[in-house]
Amino acid sequence: MPSGARRRVLRAFAAAVAGFSALVAWTLMTGPAAGATESSACLLPRTAVHHSEGVDGWDGDYARPAGDVKALMVFLSFPGTDPQLTPAQVAADHYPATGRFWANASYGRFRLHLHAETRWLRMPHPATDYLISRNWDAADRDAYLHDAIATADPSVDFAGYDVIYLVADPDAPGVDSDATKVVNLATPISVDGNPVRRMVTVFEHHPPDRNVLAHETGHIFDLPDLYYQPPPGSNADWDTHVGDWDLMGSQFGLAPDPFAWHKWRLGWLGPDQVGCIVGIGTTYHDLSPDETPGGTKLLVVRTGEDTALAMEARTRTGNDRASCSEGVLLYDVRSDRESGDGPIDVIDGHPGHSACPATSVYPPLADAPLGVGESYTVPGGSTQVTVLGRQTDGTWSVRVTEAATQATNQPSGVGTVD
Repeated sequence: MPSGARRRVLRAFAAAVAGFSALVAWTLMTGPAAGATESSACLLPRTAVHHSEGVDGWDGDYARPAGDVKALMVFLSFPGTDPQLTPAQVAADHYPATGRFWANASYGRFRLHLHAETRWLRMPHPATDYLISRNWDAADRDAYLHDAIATADPSVDFAGYDVIYLVADPDAPGVDSDATKVVNLATPISVDGNPVRRMVTVFEHHPPDRNVLAHETGHIFDLPDLYYQPPPGSNADWDTHVGDWDLMGSQFGLAPDPFAWHKWRLGWLGPDQVGCIVGIGTTYHDLSPDETPGGTKLLVVRTGEDTALAMEARTRTGNDRASCSEGVLLYDVRSDRESGDGPIDVIDGHPGHSACPATSVYPPLADAPLGVGESYTVPGGSTQVTVLGRQTDGTWSVRVTEAATQATNQPSGVGTVD
């Protein structure tokens, strides 16, 4: 990330907090869920980019991941091929694992309930006719969606579902697992009186990629892709932005639990669980692990109009039980960068070192968290974070020291398919 993205305090922001003579920890309301006001200093604004990481509002085009949410799974086969698996077997590839993941991630605040159809529905054309691929031609994709809805509608009741999975026969010729995507419709369609704006087209093999459906479900609730997609023909690494941290980076990651920033955005953190650090000086904080309920989950330092430095604790438990390392994780957030363009960058607390080369998706960031006694100073010296200890109740004690500097703005982008 450009060094300017880590300079600490915007001129306008500095003026807004000039009345503070010492650093304070300001507890924020819970983003979109609590309707926090514009005066909350660390609320990054939502911007026009696709899946903006802003937390000052909620895009009403997206369903909220709160309470009991109903999902529908429809199974599609193709002429010339008889499915080798039953719908129940394919459904079991994804559930109840996907539901458990999100229940754990949300501390039980979001419960995804699946209704899976019990038979294969035959599409009008072979899968090869649709030219299914990761970078699917829009006309071919639209033809597939049109045929899928037309095939299912006579026998499937779509009413009352916020999440719709269209699952293709994994063994049919022409089915490409790289094409598993959330498709966002510019104009919603009405099926059985249910307005449908986005659907997950599932083309996974058997068994599927780990956490793949949980990743795609995250898009249904406005979470961005955190990985980097190299240009065609490039051998560049996909996971340089966040490595194993947060399944919106890689569904194969060792620590797939969502960042506390995402839990804040989705409304799963209470009013006392996010601290905003403003002013000049030093403060002390206890961070409860991201994976467990209760306690302070997130510390934020506003670094620009659309940027922030975030801090949270990560441990080997829950969704992160296979994590390579534990400690206090730091990352930069940008609400002006679109999905897939690096809206979050994990800060490497141990530059020049790697860990878990056999299992990590990106070993240079596998040991990114700071351990007890370790510090990180943001380039330019404006913010220093030191991990003082780990308490018997599992919380991590952190010291944050702020010095006055200034920051700059950065460009933005836009996108439509996840």
